[in-house]
Amino acid sequence: MRHPSGKISFGGLVLLILVAGGIYLGAMLVPFYVDNLDVKEAVTAAFNRSPTADDDSLRRLIIERTGQMGSHWETDQFDQDILVPGLGLTADNITIERSSVSPEVRVEVEYTRRVRFKPTQHVRVLRFHVVKEGIPGK
Repeated sequence: MRHPSGKISFGGLVLLILVAGGIYLGAMLVPFYVDNLDVKEAVTAAFNRSPTADDDSLRRLIIERTGQMGSHWETDQFDQDILVPGLGLTADNITIERSSVSPEVRVEVEYTRRVRFKPTQHVRVLRFHVVKEGIPGK
């Protein structure tokens, strides 16, 4: 029977570091992708209401549904970055196109989110693009 020698396995240490790094990245990034699922739901809701609603009310619907989820960075009057609730979507982030020939509709939302990797000050920008198109109700 062999007794443990007290040595650390290099392969085991590398595996432990990779697992810890994966958990860290997951904890930092998963909330942003979960929020994107909620944006997809808001886009689908707007798409489904598109036959009876005008474009401005569809944009308001998306903005209202995403106004309380997540958070985003804004610059205040003192030129400081502050974290505020909501995704910060504006009408400029939302494109609605209607076909003049058929009842097809395209609802598209493009937005970015800044991720600050704690405890460092390293910031990455994630770009999200959500599209729902076709004939509502089919």
